[in-house]
Amino acid sequence: MKIKLLMMSMIILSMGLTACGNGNKQQNDAQTTPAQADPQKVYQNFCISCHGNQLQGGEGPNIQKVGERLTEDEIIKRIQKGGGGMPPFQVALKEEELKVLAAWLAGLK
Repeated sequence: MKIKLLMMSMIILSMGLTACGNGNKQQNDAQTTPAQADPQKVYQNFCISCHGNQLQGGEGPNIQKVGERLTEDEIIKRIQKGGGGMPPFQVALKEEELKVLAAWLAGLK
């Protein structure tokens, strides 16, 4: 009887340890490797209400060719700090969202 109990305990323990190793690694990898943010979705979520669905402006200025006027670093600073009627978005945007949005906007020429 003790042998059967010992064998059952070992089987249950080995099954538990096996289950811990496989699925957990994939879950951890997904948490440490964030998917790259989509600049157009970031724009839609944070900018469209003032700058329009075609970047044509409205409450905020037209930014269809903002890359001709501002560098990527200048765009980052403007988004973070605001200015000229624009509110700051430093807290609202994640760093990755800020960078991909600024790079996308800087490419608009």
